[in-house]
Amino acid sequence: MEALSSKCEGCGAPLEVSPETIVAICPYCGYPNHLSGNLKTENIYIVPTLDKNHIAQAFWKMVDKDFDLKRMKNQLEIVDIEGYYAPYWAGDVHVEGTVRYMVREEECHTDSKGNTHCHTVERHYTESVNETLHLVGSARRQVKSLGVDDMVEHYGKGRPKEVKLLDLDEDGWSKIKLEILNTEMDEVQARLMMHEDAIDVIRNRFDAKSDRIEEFDVRADEPKNVRLVLLPMWTVYYKHENSIFHAVFAGWDGSRVAATEPMPTWRRIQYMSGAVFGILIGAAIGSAGAAGAIIGLVLGSVVAGYFGSKVLEGQRIERGGPFLGGLRR
Repeated sequence: MEALSSKCEGCGAPLEVSPETIVAICPYCGYPNHLSGNLKTENIYIVPTLDKNHIAQAFWKMVDKDFDLKRMKNQLEIVDIEGYYAPYWAGDVHVEGTVRYMVREEECHTDSKGNTHCHTVERHYTESVNETLHLVGSARRQVKSLGVDDMVEHYGKGRPKEVKLLDLDEDGWSKIKLEILNTEMDEVQARLMMHEDAIDVIRNRFDAKSDRIEEFDVRADEPKNVRLVLLPMWTVYYKHENSIFHAVFAGWDGSRVAATEPMPTWRRIQYMSGAVFGILIGAAIGSAGAAGAIIGLVLGSVVAGYFGSKVLEGQRIERGGPFLGGLRR
């Protein structure tokens, strides 16, 4: 594909595209032009979005529900609202097999004198795996910005209605006119990653609940129902004093998926108090002797470092909202 020779199929206007562009929205008539020959158009789906006014309303609702933000609402000002479609690969992978693993558990018994004795035992388990995983992942390779992974989680929980790109008429596009970010992974690459990710999902699940995996014999079938899903992602840039912050919203339901927020004075004091508390913990435990000094140093450093870093950040990062959660698979 020669990017410089691309023209809109609807009105003939020139299109600004790159070699990776799969769909280009004409800035003049709003017509969606499918450009890539490496992707089947019938496998491209889109999730319709709310408009900019609805996202602005969602932002102020977020402010009213946030403990800190609602106390500084009069000091907040929306600077800009940007929306675009981010490409994600979605598909289903069936996995089947068995996993043997070991878990260390505490076993206690009481003797004839009423004394309780406990010791650690190793217990071995075998579980069968036979399920279909619904996998979703970004179709872009560059460093991910705030909200990208959170969009995946929110999509995985709500599974909004998808519409085939071919079924969306020109009038529908003209009401949206959002940019579509380039896709940097084709379907072949997506299928390979899904196949590997399916195995990783199962392995991570057993890693989390065991002390050692003794045998892992799980196989993944070829991914099915693989499709490129274009998810609407809106970012609201807002100002507080002399700093700019932003909140990311899922375009299909207006849910806040991630945000950076200004840190009020009282919150700074809270974090500074936590840092001082960590130092005091270290000093108190350290006075107990050589062993205590090491433990106190480590524990005090961790606590003081955590709260100290919060003070230096100057902002808070919030993920999800009071009405959402999700999973990636």
